[in-house]
Amino acid sequence: MQLSLVVILGAAIFTTIAAAPALPQALPGCRDKCGDLTIPFPFGIGDGCYLRPEFNLTCDQSTTPPSANLTGHTIRISDFYLAEAELQVMTFTSRDCYDTKGLRTYKNTPILWLPPPYTISDTKNKFVAVGCDTYALFQGYRGEERFITGCMSLCDSLGSVEYQDSYCSGIGCCQTSIPSGLKNCTVQLSSYYNHTLIMDFNPCSYAFIVEQGQFKFNSTSFQQLNSISQIPMVINWEIGDETCDIAAQKREGFACKADYSKCVNRNTNINGSGYICQCLPGYRGNPYLPHGCQGN
Repeated sequence: MQLSLVVILGAAIFTTIAAAPALPQALPGCRDKCGDLTIPFPFGIGDGCYLRPEFNLTCDQSTTPPSANLTGHTIRISDFYLAEAELQVMTFTSRDCYDTKGLRTYKNTPILWLPPPYTISDTKNKFVAVGCDTYALFQGYRGEERFITGCMSLCDSLGSVEYQDSYCSGIGCCQTSIPSGLKNCTVQLSSYYNHTLIMDFNPCSYAFIVEQGQFKFNSTSFQQLNSISQIPMVINWEIGDETCDIAAQKREGFACKADYSKCVNRNTNINGSGYICQCLPGYRGNPYLPHGCQGN
């Protein structure tokens, strides 16, 4: 709620708007920060501060600033999108590099494994490959079902890349969508000519899953990506493996605690999918906390 304050000075009247106070995000008595990052319940740091074990976080004090990680996993969280039940996490880029003789000097194949209830967002991410002698493959699993997609990018000169500046359209950069509901992925890179025909400006290829809007291709991307090892992507989460109707009948463990909150089924197209909580329109805050949704 915003508060209007009217101040009368002589004949002049000034109206100021006081900023709405920050609403609590953690359980009472629990830590709500890791470095600069606010930790919202159902996530938490320490016993008794998270809803379920899968939302238990560790605050790594060895990094600057301190970083929040899923406990037991090397998955670093860089932001929370609570209303959408999404996390922004940092994921490693894949790189494939060659010398002037066409001999490979570096190659890595990042593998991401997500524990339940996390999946890679198909609506908020793109699979991107960057290079002028590049083809990239993305492989992931939904249960036992395997999915493979990819793209290729070719160009002969830096000039052709500059002509396409800001467009990831297959010249120096290509991108494609990814399937929904994937719990892990492997990114693989390769080259047609070992970059020998474009060595003067592009000795390496790069590939990664990235949150939409977080990467903009241009002619300097080849050099910039050479010094970047991690890039942001978005993962989904959900509560349990039951729909709203079933979970709401078991009031003891039902996660939508706040007045003026609602339950939303996460994905009706995938068996065993759970639910998320949201504040009703006109309210804001944390629907997982009692009294967590307050009027705007």
